[in-house]
Amino acid sequence: MDEVKWAWVLLVAATLALLIRLAMWFLPEPGWRSAKVTQAAEVLSSETGVVEEAAAPFIATPEPEVAAAPAVAENIAREPAPEPAVAEPAPTAVEPAVTEPAPVVPPSPPPVYNLRLTRWGMSRADVEAAELNEPIRENATTLVYATTTLELPCVLTYYFEEGRLTRARLSFADPDGVDIPPLNAAQAQRRFLFLREQLRSRYGQPVQRTFHQPRDVSGLQRTAEQQEELAQQYDVEIAEAEQRLQKQRDVLTKRFRRWSNAKEMVERGLAPYERDIRDLRQWKKDALARADQSRRDIQAHRSADTAQPLIGVMLARWPYAREAQNIELRLDCRGSSPRLDVRYEAAPKASGWGYFNDL
Repeated sequence: MDEVKWAWVLLVAATLALLIRLAMWFLPEPGWRSAKVTQAAEVLSSETGVVEEAAAPFIATPEPEVAAAPAVAENIAREPAPEPAVAEPAPTAVEPAVTEPAPVVPPSPPPVYNLRLTRWGMSRADVEAAELNEPIRENATTLVYATTTLELPCVLTYYFEEGRLTRARLSFADPDGVDIPPLNAAQAQRRFLFLREQLRSRYGQPVQRTFHQPRDVSGLQRTAEQQEELAQQYDVEIAEAEQRLQKQRDVLTKRFRRWSNAKEMVERGLAPYERDIRDLRQWKKDALARADQSRRDIQAHRSADTAQPLIGVMLARWPYAREAQNIELRLDCRGSSPRLDVRYEAAPKASGWGYFNDL
């Protein structure tokens, strides 16, 4: 077996040696290609020199350059002379445009205030012609319009005496919500302040008065009284229940006197009566607690009336404004819904306040 292995090794070595020998025979030497290129270049250069020598007798001799000079000069003379270079002006800095200040427009004078387009002393027909809308109600002495003043919805009422306009009223709150929506207390107070400032800017400082009203404790008082009456009724019910309990105790005691567990049977029979009495006593206790709480709330309301009184009526008056009219701005919060009115009266006599509902 070892002899066969060595035979294979020798065969492979001989094959490799043969291949290396063949490669050395057939492959060119390393400088063979560059030598061939150099030899070809030398042959090409020698052939080019022979061709040039053979073609030299047939090349025409060039004419002297002097003969061609006039033509060149003529061509130069025909060409237009170049224009002289003109220097470009240097760019100038752009000056900012001077804007003239806008002319100051003097403020326009405040518009002359009048009660809409009407005047005191107008006839009924003149007032109807001055108002663009149709009246929503009317009678022999009044005209009522639903309109706006200072962009606020209002009801305008004109009053006539002897066919002449003498009074007017602007109502900015309708408690019934028929012609204009009602207002809550906060909205009415904000509009009162707004209208007061508008009238103050036109007629100066008003004569102001504020009337306070106590907080409403009628509901609390009624609750306290009802709970006290209920507690008294519970007292009557408890007394009657105790009488029934005692009668039932006597009946059951007599019935179960011979029983061995007579006490247990009596207590079992009296349990519903005792439960009713416990419920009545608890209800009486709750009623008295509610009455006591109502009394404390009434006392707290009265203390608040002293510390932070509620506004009942706010008045702002401009008597004999501009020597033409009496004006009253009134906010009345005494009802369920506040009322906000501006009342005007023609004032030929400055002391006339007869139609106002003073407090």
